[in-house]
Amino acid sequence: MWDIVDYRMNPFWTTLTLALALVCTTGVGPAHAGTDERKSISSFVSCSGTGDDTSGATKAFAAARNGAFTLVVDCPVRLHSGIAVDRGIFIDNDTTVEFTGSGKFIVDNLFHPAFVIANSSNISLNHWNVVWDGVQPIDGSTGGYELDGKFVAGAAGSKTQPAAAFNDVVLTKWLANNRGVDFKGPGWSKSIWVGGVNPGAIFFITGDTSNVVFKGLHLSVPQGVGGDHFLPMAISFSPNWKSNQPVSGAMPHNSQYAAVPHGLTFSDVDFDGTLMGWQGNARDVTFDNIRSHRYGDLQDASGGTSGGVGKWFPPPHLFYLNYPADGDPQLFNANIHISNVVDSGPRVGVARDKGAGDSVSGYATSLKLGCVNCSVDHYTTLRPDGFMDVLSSNNLTISNVNATFDSVFLNNAFPGAIRFPASGYTHVVFENVVLKDTAEAPSNGPIGNAPSSQNEGIVFRNVQVVFNRWSGPKLPTPTIGGTDNDVTLEFVLSDQHRKLTSRLQSDGRWSAPTS
Repeated sequence: MWDIVDYRMNPFWTTLTLALALVCTTGVGPAHAGTDERKSISSFVSCSGTGDDTSGATKAFAAARNGAFTLVVDCPVRLHSGIAVDRGIFIDNDTTVEFTGSGKFIVDNLFHPAFVIANSSNISLNHWNVVWDGVQPIDGSTGGYELDGKFVAGAAGSKTQPAAAFNDVVLTKWLANNRGVDFKGPGWSKSIWVGGVNPGAIFFITGDTSNVVFKGLHLSVPQGVGGDHFLPMAISFSPNWKSNQPVSGAMPHNSQYAAVPHGLTFSDVDFDGTLMGWQGNARDVTFDNIRSHRYGDLQDASGGTSGGVGKWFPPPHLFYLNYPADGDPQLFNANIHISNVVDSGPRVGVARDKGAGDSVSGYATSLKLGCVNCSVDHYTTLRPDGFMDVLSSNNLTISNVNATFDSVFLNNAFPGAIRFPASGYTHVVFENVVLKDTAEAPSNGPIGNAPSSQNEGIVFRNVQVVFNRWSGPKLPTPTIGGTDNDVTLEFVLSDQHRKLTSRLQSDGRWSAPTS
C-alpha cells in the first residue's frame, strides 16, 4: 500500500528519526497584530486575469511581509509557472493576505508548489480563492523542468524532475538565503526530500512553520473540466531543517536539527475538483467545517487509466496524514482535530484496482490517518471508495460518522469502509458510526482485520453496518487481536427489516448474532 509518497526512492521516510522539541499548543490565536494599513494587489499586477502576473505578485508578497500591510487581492491574478520550479511564491513571516470581491489566483504549477511556507510563522490567509488550471501528465513525465528561464532536460526514465529541482535548488537556496541554513557540509546536503508528488501542492508547508491560519479557503478547478484536469494536491505538510544552523549529509533527522509544521488552523474550507487534499506530517492542527465536492484519481481524458500509467500516482484521499511509525515519537502526528466534514463528491472516474487478477495499489478513502492524541468528530462521506484507513495510532477517537460507500465500485478488492493496514493500535475508539454499503447484494465485509496481538483498547461503540442484502454465508465480522478490546457491531439488513448484533469476546471470537 501507498503509505508514503516518495518516488525518488530516497530512504527518508523509512529511516526518519525526527523529534520535535516543541511545547504542544492547544489552539492558534491571531497570526499577528500587524498594521491597519491595507494595500490592493492592483498596485503590483495588471489584474487582467489573463497575462502572467507572477513577478508582480511575488513583489507584493515580499512587500507585505513582517506586518507591513494587509495585502488585499481584489481582482483576478494569473500566476503561470507550469514546470518552472522557481516561479512559486514564498509567504514569509508576519504576512496577512485577504481576498475580497473578484479576487482570485489562477495557477498551473506542476510538480512544484504555487505557494511555499517554509520555516515561517504568524501568517493569516483569509478567504482565498484559487483555481488550478493545468493538466497532470498521465505517465508522470514532464521531460524536465525550467529554471532561470531555461529548460533543463531530465534523465531518461525519470518522472518527477521538477520536484527534485525545486527541493534541491529552489527551496534549499531560499532556506540558505532567508533562514540561515548553511548547506555547505559534507555529503548530501539539501532540503529534506519528501517525494515527487508532495511538492506539487498548491500550498507546500514545511519545516519549523507555526501559527498559520487559513480561514475561508476555496480551491477549485474550472467548471466543466473533466477529471483529467483535477488539481493533484491541495496542501502538503513536511519536515525540514531548522533555521540558523549548518547542515551536512551526515546529520541525523532529529529534533536538534529538524521540525515539522505545527500550530495550524484550517476553517471554512471548500474543495472542488481535487485528487489529494491534505497530505503529510504535522502537529497541533485544527480542521473545522470542511467541504469537498468533485474528486477523483489521476485519469486520462476518457476517465480511464486510473492512477496514471502503471498506477504511479498514490491513491488520493481528502485527508492523508501519516508519519514514520518507526521513528522518534516526538515527530508523530499529534494533537490533530478534524471536525464538521462533508465529503460529498461526486466521484469522477473509475476505481484503479479491478479486483481478482489485477495488481493491488490502493483505494481513495476519504480519510487516511495515523495520529497520537487526536480526534475526528462529525464526519460525513459519500465516497464510493470508503471511509477510512487507520494508520498507527494511539488515543484516537472517531465519532459521529455517517459513511456511505459502494463495495461493487471497489470491485470487492478491499474492505469497503474501514481498513487497518498497520500493526498495533492503542486506544482507538469508534463511536456513533453508521457504515452503509449501497451495493445491492455485497459479498465483501466493510471492516478490515486488525489481527496484531499488540493491539490494546480498540473500541467499537454504537457502530452500525447497513446492507441492502448480505450475500455471504455469515455476517462479516473482522478479526481483531490484542487485549482490552470492546467491540460490538449492529448489522442492519434492510430488505429483511432485521437487525442483528454481535460482540467480540475475550477469546477473539464473535458471539452468535442476536436480534
